[in-house]
Amino acid sequence: MTPARPSIVLTADPARATTSVSPTLIGAFLEDINHAVDGGLNANLVANHSFEGVYLRRGTHTNTVAAITHRKPRTRIDPMRHWDVRGGAIAFPATEIDDAREPGLAADRPLVPGSRYARLVSDGMTVLRNAGHGRAAAGIGARRGVVLHLDLLVRRHSFDGPFAARLVDRRGKVLATAELTVTPAPDHPGWERATATLIPYRNSLAALEIGFKGTGTVDVDEVRLIPADHWGAGDPRWSQSVLRRDLVEAIADLKPRFIRFPGGCIVEGLDCANAYDWKRTVGPVERRRPDYNLWGLSTRGGDYSQSFQVGYYEYFLMCEDLGAKPLPVVGVGIACQLRSSETLPIDSDAFRAVTQDVLDLIDWATGDPDTNEWARLRAEAGHPEPFALDMIAIGNENSGPGYLERFRIIREAVRAHRPGIEVVLSAGALAWGTEYEMAWAHARRHPEGTIVDEHFYKSPTWTIDAATRYDDLPRDVRVAVGEYAANLPSGLVPKPVRPLPNSFRSALAEAAFLTGVERNADVVAMTSFAPLLNLVSRGQWEHNLIDFNPFSAMRSANHHVQRMFGATVRERIVPLDAALPEGVLASATAGDDAVVVKLVNTTGRRELVRLRVPGAANGFADVETLSAHDEAQNRLTWDAMRGRRKVTPRVSRREVRDDEMVIRLGGRTLVAVTVPLRTLDEE
Repeated sequence: MTPARPSIVLTADPARATTSVSPTLIGAFLEDINHAVDGGLNANLVANHSFEGVYLRRGTHTNTVAAITHRKPRTRIDPMRHWDVRGGAIAFPATEIDDAREPGLAADRPLVPGSRYARLVSDGMTVLRNAGHGRAAAGIGARRGVVLHLDLLVRRHSFDGPFAARLVDRRGKVLATAELTVTPAPDHPGWERATATLIPYRNSLAALEIGFKGTGTVDVDEVRLIPADHWGAGDPRWSQSVLRRDLVEAIADLKPRFIRFPGGCIVEGLDCANAYDWKRTVGPVERRRPDYNLWGLSTRGGDYSQSFQVGYYEYFLMCEDLGAKPLPVVGVGIACQLRSSETLPIDSDAFRAVTQDVLDLIDWATGDPDTNEWARLRAEAGHPEPFALDMIAIGNENSGPGYLERFRIIREAVRAHRPGIEVVLSAGALAWGTEYEMAWAHARRHPEGTIVDEHFYKSPTWTIDAATRYDDLPRDVRVAVGEYAANLPSGLVPKPVRPLPNSFRSALAEAAFLTGVERNADVVAMTSFAPLLNLVSRGQWEHNLIDFNPFSAMRSANHHVQRMFGATVRERIVPLDAALPEGVLASATAGDDAVVVKLVNTTGRRELVRLRVPGAANGFADVETLSAHDEAQNRLTWDAMRGRRKVTPRVSRREVRDDEMVIRLGGRTLVAVTVPLRTLDEE
């Protein structure tokens, strides 16, 4: 039978690959939205672990873009949120203790001045219970045979009874139990450390119960329940807080070249006092004071606190472990412009402090511990060597003349303090409009070392069309796409016509866009999908890269697209010679080892492609294919161990002979083809 004539003839000649791909082209963006950090990446399974959670009072502010307000959000510290006590009384003593004036109260001194702790008064048997970060009565993921280490600080007042701990399921059945061992805590005079090991005998959602058997008073603080298989186990650098392994591994699969953190709107805050303060996120965990999370606006009862157990130190360590550059995003003294109009005056001490915080961040990450107090804090945590830091984003989705002036001041301060650091300029929340044009004009007046950050959340159709967005962009200033997705925010779309989030349709549109990113990888400096992580049933954003529950993580169709691009991109852009039919997009990059060609067919018709790669080695090319029906999703429910996978890549091999191969490109399909090149010995 005569083979069908190829409908597309495509040549990818590595000899013509002379333009370099940005080394940070595909990255990741981590923000504590959807309980991504507390309840997710943070390996501590106990919610409100220090009895200091700060929460929004609902109805005291707005989450509506159209209703900008000067009104200050009302918050409260809720020491009992996520906790329950049975069989005894609980109190939270005053924490401002002056030992000189009140020597009799020395036994009431908290771990850290101004911090809180719980005081239990037991008259026989008192149980302290925590169900984790879920809404249910049991939200801790107990996995069969996986060791859980319990650690808490206690201070006994005429109490000599034993302590015990157990995990119980939703019906109260015991999954694991152990007595606690109490030993001195040298770093905390007057306190003791109580520890136990719990090993569940089956998989189940669970609650932690800590029992105090006896009569008297016990103070409790800093309760931690950590799986033994956490990320960083056995590594002395991970000395303060640790991460959930399966989530780090899902991020690592993306092969991110950079990680953007901590936001997002969290950077700016609901008001300026709520702006992310990196200094409260480093140092010993017990010294990290919590704050409310502005995404609590979108939760039931404002139930979202930032504990900062995962802070800048853990973020930089994760970047180091994954081989990704850190891209910290710093505030500029402007609260979230979508929700507030509060701004710190440029001539104020408060704004000067904001600028100094940025310089101190540089010193903390890269300075000499022998001469700098912030660098000394890093070394004390276990990292005397400097972290790699060569770029900083100044502002997130800020825009307008006031922002540009603050950007200029901070940029000049950064360059004077540490020459050579690249800075990222926000183009605002919309990738078009007057303020967007102002940002680009500002960057072109000061192009050296400046990258303009564009954000967009648009429909799949718009995202496909954006594959050509950067074809004609002047090459004087590079662009970042720090947040994007082929999904309109649900608040902007009526429910009857709202697209299905994380469907294959959206993933394929993002693949089409990324072909344009690869073709323009000289001027596109970096891209990162948003949001990254989502605790199912607890999210504030419906379209996310990785879903997770207390047991496991689920990679979405969109995750597979990001991984296929991030893991296969090479170092140089390959121009393509082809007449592509409408709806078919392509890009190619080359390294010394191979040429990688991406093909995206957004139509329903099949295509036969003859791919010619001069210099290809005879043998086989690796072909990875992603295809599904438009509404297909990978779904995970709250209590599932594995979930349902409808979109999975297929890997195959195709013969390469005389520099050519044939690819059958199905409708609605992404294909990544890795063609090995001949070595010098084979020439």
